[in-house]
Amino acid sequence: MSVTSESIDGFLIVRLSSVGDVVLTEPVVAALRERFPDARIGFVVKRRFADLVSGNTEIDHVHLLESTRDGMRRLGAELAAASYRTVIDLHSNVRSRTLCRAAAAERVLRYRKRNRLDGFRVRVLKRPFRAPQRLVVRYLEALEPLGIDGTYRRPRFHVRPSDATRAEERLREAGLLDAPLLVVVPGSVWPTKRWPSDRFAAAVSEAARRWSLTPVALGVSDEHALCVDVVSGVPGSWNAAGLLSLGESAAVIARARVFLGNDSGPTHIARALGRPTVAIFGPTDPGQFSFDGCELLYADLGCSACSFYGGRRCRLGHWDCMRSIDVEAAVAAIGRLVERGRGACASS
Repeated sequence: MSVTSESIDGFLIVRLSSVGDVVLTEPVVAALRERFPDARIGFVVKRRFADLVSGNTEIDHVHLLESTRDGMRRLGAELAAASYRTVIDLHSNVRSRTLCRAAAAERVLRYRKRNRLDGFRVRVLKRPFRAPQRLVVRYLEALEPLGIDGTYRRPRFHVRPSDATRAEERLREAGLLDAPLLVVVPGSVWPTKRWPSDRFAAAVSEAARRWSLTPVALGVSDEHALCVDVVSGVPGSWNAAGLLSLGESAAVIARARVFLGNDSGPTHIARALGRPTVAIFGPTDPGQFSFDGCELLYADLGCSACSFYGGRRCRLGHWDCMRSIDVEAAVAAIGRLVERGRGACASS
């Protein structure tokens, strides 16, 4: 069935979590708005990730999944009342499928999560994972029935004005409003995706000394001690872990002279903001993403990438994918971005 202006009415995008995955849905919103400029576009996301999409003015309404016992039921009723004609499921799990049914749309488009054989190869046969295409492309391919091309588009991040204002206030309070910031995010949900904290600390200290950068560490409250280890050795640095909202953290990243982080959500935010980014990958495949114009540190060992998401420990016991990335490599990568200028990643 072809989609005409009379049959549009509304599109509902469903991506419940997590930070990086939600950030990478932005090209889908942009493509829909470009193809159907007068369409109504809604977005479903967990409340704690709302800051990632609420600044995007191309989205007409953000529907929030609350972490309450009746959150799914209430949201389902809300979606049914909204009467969207087309739902685009970019999560493709049990909850997203349940919400798609509740929306009672005329059609549901769903992205292809991955080849089913990949799960068998990685989890059972213990073979390295190599992504056949970027995640953004797989998202966009879900729109092909709407006449939208699946060619890669770089995600953009839209900072809310209120978050930008609050971030500016916090930086002013810290005496860093006009400082050249080295924003560092040393944490990750999965331990195997965290480059060792002593190496982060050494790289941050050396980069700050060489290029007169001021380190700012970001993270959740549980990562405060980790961030102390990373930035406390540099006079004038600021450990903001646990002090900012997700949207405010994005607004601070938007001011970064250089960003340094693991394969985690804030790294994708930095990339989407066009900030000069150094991304450190180990057990996961960076081929799922684009770091053109930025700096990727990835050992690409024979056992890499051993996981889709990361894990609690290296299954081979050596963790060489991260240990083989030394401090000098990170410092050199930061230096290349400093020398190339502020817009190093903006156009790629």
